[in-house]
Amino acid sequence: MSQLLGSASPSPTWVRHRDRVQGHFRQGAERWTRLTGGGPVSRIRRTVRAGRQEMRDILLGWMPEDLTGLRILDAGCGTGVMSWEMARRGARVVGVDLAEE
Repeated sequence: MSQLLGSASPSPTWVRHRDRVQGHFRQGAERWTRLTGGGPVSRIRRTVRAGRQEMRDILLGWMPEDLTGLRILDAGCGTGVMSWEMARRGARVVGVDLAEE
């Protein structure tokens, strides 16, 4: 617990696990950027984009239009598309993601 609070140096095991998790998310972000980036739209990119939009529409359809007064944690928020929409609907949103991108 003291490692989480910053009062001691992280153990070598903790550092290895952290680096592995960060590497995993960094690779995922790079792959996602290639799929969804601004390059020419291939059949695969069209499919990914359509699926992403469909998923977003479904999730937002489950939520009330008025989220005023709610506090929401969007863990793994990516670029924050859902966070922005929930905030637009009145929620106080905190979005976090391991990938810096």
